[in-house]
Amino acid sequence: MDKIKALITTTLLCVNISLFSQELPVISSKADTKSIKVGEQINYELNLITDTLTFIKVEASKFSSPFEIIQEEDWDTLKLNNQFNFKKKFSLTSFEPGSFFLKSPKIFVNEVLFYSDSILIDVSNVKVDTVSKKFFDIKNIIEVNKNNEGWWKKYIIGIILILFVVFLWKIYKHILNSKIEAEKIQPPLEKAINALKLLESKNLKEQLDYKLYYSKLTEIVKNYLEEEVSLDALESTTDELINKFELLKDAGKLSLTNDTINNFKGVLKTADLVKFAKSNPGVDIALTDKKVLETVLLDTKEAIPEPTEEELLKNQQYLEKIKKQKKKKLINRLISIFSGVFVLTFIISVMIFGWQSVKDSVIGNSTKKLLKQDWTISTYGAFPITITSPDVLKRLAGTESQKFEWGSFSNSVYILLQTKPNDKEQKNDPQVVMDNLLASLKEKGAENILTKLEEFYLDNGSSAIKFWGSFDYTLNNGNQVKKEYSSIIFNEKGGTQNIQIISDRNNEYAKQIAEKVEESIKFDNK
Repeated sequence: MDKIKALITTTLLCVNISLFSQELPVISSKADTKSIKVGEQINYELNLITDTLTFIKVEASKFSSPFEIIQEEDWDTLKLNNQFNFKKKFSLTSFEPGSFFLKSPKIFVNEVLFYSDSILIDVSNVKVDTVSKKFFDIKNIIEVNKNNEGWWKKYIIGIILILFVVFLWKIYKHILNSKIEAEKIQPPLEKAINALKLLESKNLKEQLDYKLYYSKLTEIVKNYLEEEVSLDALESTTDELINKFELLKDAGKLSLTNDTINNFKGVLKTADLVKFAKSNPGVDIALTDKKVLETVLLDTKEAIPEPTEEELLKNQQYLEKIKKQKKKKLINRLISIFSGVFVLTFIISVMIFGWQSVKDSVIGNSTKKLLKQDWTISTYGAFPITITSPDVLKRLAGTESQKFEWGSFSNSVYILLQTKPNDKEQKNDPQVVMDNLLASLKEKGAENILTKLEEFYLDNGSSAIKFWGSFDYTLNNGNQVKKEYSSIIFNEKGGTQNIQIISDRNNEYAKQIAEKVEESIKFDNK
């Protein structure tokens, strides 16, 4: 019994020593700064030192409000002097001014919860200069069309050049291949003789070698007879082929001697024995038979009578017909390639720039032409105002004030400029000015007029009142269009200047002209 108690005591002692031999982890944290401005970055580092490899978990990497995580790095592990150093870095920021304790997220080490020390961080606000600089009201959000002018030209030109180079390369390859094919076409006799010379008879050892050799030998000669003599030779047996030769000789269409026919027949018989009776004639006989067939080819060529004038004429007509067919085929192919390039270019252009832009570029658009042409810079009135416009504004006669205009209400763009001396007794009351503007628009046929008011500033600081909006207008043909207008009133140079611009709402080029005119307004400071 005493022994059992001693054993239990020893076991518990070992367990306690094992448990307490593992020291608790040392957790620390630091920040590279304790004072930042709103939105600035804090580099925060979390360190954990333990004597064993442990399971570490950071709960969702969440910090106390108002601090937010910009970037989080993975754990970095370093072993030094039988200890493990775990390090984790964070990039933090805060968008709320004040003093806050930066508390670490929950850290679980072997499922035991730990925290690191908190750090006090001062977050100061950013000073904004509201005195020396002029501030304006926030403008309404307006839809801005994607700018497709200018930047796309180099891409479309590059695509067209690539397609054009491909097109020229296709033509060049076709012409080159045609010449190569023409050069490759050899007369039947020359082609047959060259094929026989290329046929090797030195390496004939097995019966299969002789069979392949004689098969090729007879095939060359029969192909020649098919092309040159128009004789059905490939499908004929030896006896049938010799009979056809004799019939042609008897008919006077082939002046062959009996020796030539007999020599040819002897080679064909030998070939039959090799192919069907598995005969091995030997290398010498194989070489002799090849020379015999060369002689047969030459004799056959000489035995063919000269063609008559009628045959030559038919042959010439046939060649011309073939030439015309090839030429027509080439033209059709070129048309197909050109059409393909055109269609591909058109589709790519529509995909990039849209149907309307491509149509205006190909077919033409009068308003776009006005936008792209050289504009005129002119100064108008006794109380001078300078603007840039597609053309010089014409002065209207018989008016109390000086008026200048370009275009008309029915056009896509209309410009009216008016200058007059300031009325010292009556200032420009916006309500009075707007009533006069609406009355003038209605007098010219405007309906359903919508008006808004805002301040307008030039680059030199000159300010103005700007009325703008839209209205409906009925054309002479009865169609109704939606138009946009702007009326800008300045008080400069001792006078009042009013420039009025009216454009079609659904015409993008007209809108761009109106914007360009507004941006060009300036006054001479002299």
